[in-house]
Amino acid sequence: MSMPKTPFIGYDNRFADAVPVASSTASGAAANLADFRPYTFHKPAAIPYTVTVDCGVAKSADKLCVYNHNLFSNGCTVEVRGSTDNFATSDVLLHSYTPTSDKPFIRDFTSASYRYWRSRITGATAPTLTIMAIGVGLEFPTGLPYGFDPLTSKVFGQINISQQGWPLGSAILFEQWAQLLNFPYVPSAWIRSTFIPARKAHLRGSPFLFAWDLTNYPDDIYLVMMGDNFKAPLKSPVYSMLSFDVKGVALT
Repeated sequence: MSMPKTPFIGYDNRFADAVPVASSTASGAAANLADFRPYTFHKPAAIPYTVTVDCGVAKSADKLCVYNHNLFSNGCTVEVRGSTDNFATSDVLLHSYTPTSDKPFIRDFTSASYRYWRSRITGATAPTLTIMAIGVGLEFPTGLPYGFDPLTSKVFGQINISQQGWPLGSAILFEQWAQLLNFPYVPSAWIRSTFIPARKAHLRGSPFLFAWDLTNYPDDIYLVMMGDNFKAPLKSPVYSMLSFDVKGVALT
């Protein structure tokens, strides 16, 4: 097993910089890909297909995040492409990936900066996609300490019993994944320059993806919301303890 990779948050998305344009649509707007909501989606009418965005100015990206999809079941490959002229003559392939399951995935590629960004999907059958983000990943400078439990869950539902108290079974609605994330020693400068701006821009008000160790557990990707608790007490002149809570749906 490799050494643990530092946790990752996926929220930045070039498709949120302007209204993305799909080459075809069967149902759902292409803009649904950028809202990080699990109940909106986009499905093209034909394949291969593209989703393209004009960011107005050159902007960077180094991650592809896809959540709630059927790319594997439909035999699809997803590409990340950049361009300086809306793909007239400039069309640079930055990453290509063929999923091995329909589980969420996060893929690294070499950081690049383009005004125009595109996702191109090829394959056998048009897929349905809920969340697709091409953006800059927020990686923590330190890992979570031992004691972190990535598998904890709480069942929400109704336990049914007879009038005599015999167990009859449970009607399960969902299993929740709730965590208080504690990072004991984080550079205070990183909290101020990187984490707090991200929290104000997106994390405190919108869903985002959280992965605690993409190296050893690449399937452990959660769609979460940040809770009310956020603390960053000083531990030394240059380090702080970063603490915040998140809630989402447990892994299935």
